[in-house]
Amino acid sequence: MADLRTVPDDVRSVQEAWRRRGRFVTLAEGHRIFAVQEGGGPDLVLVHGFPSTSHDFAAALPFLTDRFRVTMFDQLGFGFSDKPAGDVSYSLLDQGRRAGEIVRALGVERARVVGHDMGLTVAVEMLCRHEAGTLGFAMDALVLTNGSHLVELAHVTALQRAIMTDDGAADFARDYDPEVFAKALCLVWADASRTPAVDVRAIAYWLRLGGGLDILVRIARYNLERTWYADRWRPILGQTAVPIRVVWGDRDPIAVIEIGRRLAAMSRGPLTVLEGVGHYPQMEAPSAWAEAVAARG
Repeated sequence: MADLRTVPDDVRSVQEAWRRRGRFVTLAEGHRIFAVQEGGGPDLVLVHGFPSTSHDFAAALPFLTDRFRVTMFDQLGFGFSDKPAGDVSYSLLDQGRRAGEIVRALGVERARVVGHDMGLTVAVEMLCRHEAGTLGFAMDALVLTNGSHLVELAHVTALQRAIMTDDGAADFARDYDPEVFAKALCLVWADASRTPAVDVRAIAYWLRLGGGLDILVRIARYNLERTWYADRWRPILGQTAVPIRVVWGDRDPIAVIEIGRRLAAMSRGPLTVLEGVGHYPQMEAPSAWAEAVAARG
């Protein structure tokens, strides 16, 4: 089991600094979730994707915390949060339920919610729970950003398909090299030089922390759920009274811009296109992304 002592000094410095900014929340089911809450004002909740952590939003925080109290957390199975290998569900249905519990435990009563990548679909599940009155807090607005929610339109990679299988995930875990993975991850940026390399490498080292590779196949099957639960997660976008905004980097090679356009049409909400920006707009263009996420109307 890898820990922070087995990572390069520069990556460990980033990870330890982030851990000092947060705290742990214990779920009713007993698992510990790492969360960071900073700033002041109306509440804003940021939900990260795969294979990442709450640190994905660190570069955008300085552009948000003067206007919002920002809450973010590592989903179960990610980052500093617990990564249980036993009888536990990593379904996005349950990740959405946990998100509501975590946010409410941190004192949030109503908030704008932003979901990125896998977190986009978790945020939509949170919307479903808001509509049902079971989320735990009131959702004032929803922002969807660069995620393959309409998975049939996504350019899903061979690696993404492989790690959804037991054999493929085992092969990936056996041969895993964080430095090699970080270089491959840079391919989803339009211009990786806009993001400190150490921040991308930190994602790769966080993935294996605490036995993360042992549960990889269980957290990597979320793209299958986007088809299984399409009848739950798609119509709600056009039925809810919660305002929905779509913010999309148009150079995303996987969650392509057509997904953003379709989601905007389905939700009848505005689409902000971040031109020349890839899959991680909050890391590649943090100021522009933050302005778009914070916009009203």
